[in-house]
Amino acid sequence: MIVGAMKRKIGFLVSILVLIVLVVGGVKLFSGGGSKEGVLKVASNPTASVFLDNKHVGRTPVETKVALGDYTIRLVPETTTQTLASWQGSIKITPDILTYVNANLAESEFTTSVETMWLEKISSKLAEVAVRTNPDGAMASIDGETKGITPISIPNITAGDHALAIISSGFLPRNIKIKTTAGYKLNAIVKLALSGETPEVASPSPTPNGEAITPTGKTTPTPTTKPTSSADPTKPFVTIKDTPTGFLRVRMEPSTSASEAARVNPGEKYRVESEKTGWYQIKYDAKNLGWISGQYATKTE
Repeated sequence: MIVGAMKRKIGFLVSILVLIVLVVGGVKLFSGGGSKEGVLKVASNPTASVFLDNKHVGRTPVETKVALGDYTIRLVPETTTQTLASWQGSIKITPDILTYVNANLAESEFTTSVETMWLEKISSKLAEVAVRTNPDGAMASIDGETKGITPISIPNITAGDHALAIISSGFLPRNIKIKTTAGYKLNAIVKLALSGETPEVASPSPTPNGEAITPTGKTTPTPTTKPTSSADPTKPFVTIKDTPTGFLRVRMEPSTSASEAARVNPGEKYRVESEKTGWYQIKYDAKNLGWISGQYATKTE
């Protein structure tokens, strides 16, 4: 009888243990027990220190696992033979996906070029390539075939190795080797570097809705003209710096991939409504808010 009682107790304990294992496994399954990390790979010329949200993660070339989320990435050149500008941008880390950043660092922000690429799952059995450039309006081609003006999404691309070319007047061309994967969209954000030459560009023609038609036929918002005033805005405020385009884009969100809401001009001053790393939110007209890059604005406290 004692042996039988012991067997019953052991059987009961085993049952409890199995139940606990099943419950824990179920919780992990239904709580999304998938990967909580992605992979970040960064290359640069010359070698640079890599910072994510001001935390040092290594020197290029670097490849490391990173927790999921949105980050501000900054590259600081480590050369001692010349003075080069740092670069700062935004990236998004997604589960089990490689995010790749490749930068050619130069003497200034205007002459630095950077490519940021990552994959995104789609329903198509083929691949897709989405290209954004800074500035917009560049010509994109794949394997020598012109696809259109950026920003552009190019569907039905065969999986494998391809050559992506970006050309824009006044900027250095970019030729990028890409590898597409079936069932995924390859997102590419390309920051172009000024060529040092000043191109002759026809003046945009205004349209009835206040937009302008560029020589490529693409409509772009007419730059915002702010009335001049001798009085500064309430502090804190920002003063727009000179830019290679002669204006600064106001974005709907604090990201270079966000839609353009308006344009402001060098020398204009705007009160700071809010801040995010590397970005200022301003009221660019009487009622509308937008975001500008902190790289092209000087803040006055």
